[in-house]
Amino acid sequence: MGVYKANSLKDLLSKNVLSKTIDNIDNMEIYAINTSGLSGSKMYKLIITSKEKEKVLYLKVNNLKEDWLAKVSNDKGRELTIFEESIFIKIEEFIKDVYIAYYKNDSYYAILMNDMSEYIGADKNSEDYYTYLDNLAKFHSKFNEYDIIKYKSLLSVEEYYDFLTEEKISEEFREKNSYGWRKIRELLGENLYIEYCELNHIDNKFSYYPKTFLHGDYRPDNALYMSNNEIRFIDWANSGCGPCTLDLFWYLISSVDYKSDKIDLIYYYKERIESYQGYKFTQKTWDTLLKVGIICTCRMFLATLISMNDINDKFVLYNIDWWMENLKIILKSIYTELK
Repeated sequence: MGVYKANSLKDLLSKNVLSKTIDNIDNMEIYAINTSGLSGSKMYKLIITSKEKEKVLYLKVNNLKEDWLAKVSNDKGRELTIFEESIFIKIEEFIKDVYIAYYKNDSYYAILMNDMSEYIGADKNSEDYYTYLDNLAKFHSKFNEYDIIKYKSLLSVEEYYDFLTEEKISEEFREKNSYGWRKIRELLGENLYIEYCELNHIDNKFSYYPKTFLHGDYRPDNALYMSNNEIRFIDWANSGCGPCTLDLFWYLISSVDYKSDKIDLIYYYKERIESYQGYKFTQKTWDTLLKVGIICTCRMFLATLISMNDINDKFVLYNIDWWMENLKIILKSIYTELK
């Protein structure tokens, strides 16, 4: 059935569109609401009333020329890729009942959504790691590189590695994460840190690995926990084409308690995606997927992880050490092979 593509913002908020959610509309009120996160997109709450009932909807508006994240990631409406027919038919079960309509022009895009707030994962069963990972594996298994490579608006592996660097993030986040970047420099050592920062042409540094459609910011804040076996996804602004492990490790570093057994969760995910796709990865392919996923995730979030946690807590330190040691091994292997 798809999601309605409006021809203007007025059309997006017209009775013709709104009446798909509630009949005999008498009134509509719109309120701006505060949001947190990297993006500068704005959210509005719509309260629509009729004689019989009241309906709450949400409107997301992202000004692509003002949002710093959109500018550094060259976003031209990336989030709307999920509404492309060839994408939508494969992920409909993961976005069912969420989206009503959308509109895009050269300056901004807007998405009208149902109120799904009662299902937001951060407030409900955020520690049900196996359900989150099972649904992530199922989602990744739906795609191969050739399904999505034609969508040039999606982030590439190179862009994931580069777009949240210290030089590109907003001043607010740069200040918050400055300690983390200094600590990474200290722990890697000057030479390895320079190589880490100057690394490019990521795909050329590794043997072939399969790519899939990536959510790009998979965590409970951007998920709807519908039941103990069903997760739906929201907020696709950082979606892209890359290794499944990039989503996997982003989820592990951003959302999983640092005392949890990461190895167990990694191999649970591997078992599930192999089951869904109907074949097993070769050991070489899986090792490559692990390396690319870890190095990109560390580049995007390790400084934040260090900055936001108390490194005097031994379990926090063990967690940071796990990421740092794996990062060092991968970086050293890259530059050993290049010499």
